[in-house]
Amino acid sequence: MFANCSPSNESCDSIPFDIEQIREFAMRLPNQTMVPFLAGLLLAGTSAFVAEEMRKRGIEDLIPSHGNLLVHLFGGEALTVTELAQRTGRTKSTISVLAGKLEKAGYLRREPDPADARLLRLRLTEKGEALEDAFAEITAEMHRKISEGLGEQELAVLEALLAKSAQIFNPQPDSCLLYTSPSPRDGAT
Repeated sequence: MFANCSPSNESCDSIPFDIEQIREFAMRLPNQTMVPFLAGLLLAGTSAFVAEEMRKRGIEDLIPSHGNLLVHLFGGEALTVTELAQRTGRTKSTISVLAGKLEKAGYLRREPDPADARLLRLRLTEKGEALEDAFAEITAEMHRKISEGLGEQELAVLEALLAKSAQIFNPQPDSCLLYTSPSPRDGAT
């Protein structure tokens, strides 16, 4: 069903699925949850949306998962691989690979930690910082699209339930899952 769905496939505006088929499938699997499947659909859909929005803005050398690093580095913050792994819920090796690709594309640089020469900090270059407005626009558009489909109250409930569910499998107290960014419904502008 999803084999032809990729950021480069313009016919993939949304991921096709039939909610009734999903419900029927779930009924045949008593005592099993559809949460991982549905969360996967949500991730695939939002990733395709972000990829398409980046393409529309001429950002063709990044993938949506790079955004997980960029948002923590915008504003000049320099973080270690370990700090980024903690904030994003990714492994250090995944962060290293993503950071390497961002560095090769000129979006970030590694610099020595001023307090501990053994550590390297990752900091966005001017080219990387220039992405902040585009990512803010994409995030705002994704929020608008989801809240238009669910409503603000249901979106808040969904976010709370997803965060709580994710904590079951990632219970570290310093996890990214505890991070909440301001949103329009919180009164932020």
